[in-house]
Amino acid sequence: MKLNRRNFLGAAAASPLAAKEFAQKVAAEAQMEAAKISLYSDSIYTGISTPDIDLPMRSLWDALKELGIPDWKKEDLWEDARRSRTLDPDIASMRSLSLSAKMQKQWKRNFDLLVNRAFRQTEIEKAKKLFFDKNPDISEW
Repeated sequence: MKLNRRNFLGAAAASPLAAKEFAQKVAAEAQMEAAKISLYSDSIYTGISTPDIDLPMRSLWDALKELGIPDWKKEDLWEDARRSRTLDPDIASMRSLSLSAKMQKQWKRNFDLLVNRAFRQTEIEKAKKLFFDKNPDISEW
């Protein structure tokens, strides 16, 4: 089979490595379903209700605060952090670092920001719900 730009992706999809990667993704999804972790939302069934809301579900991030972030979620967040191709001015101005080192530093900062924002999000949502419960005359935009 002659590989050119048109049939390269077709050959890659049929390769044993692609099949192995696909099988690993299917196995990971099966493990998540077996652990009662939803594939399509940020909630996890834990059997423990939050103090102010009497539901058997709690946020995935509430659970991860206590359990620690699993490797599959760290990898997902790291991929999100690496999508940024811009540097913050303070990192860009570091003359002693190479561009590669600056990008690594920026990606680490983005990763930490994503984790902190995710942990704070449930607190913000609770505060928002409490505000609108106390002020029924105000509607959310």
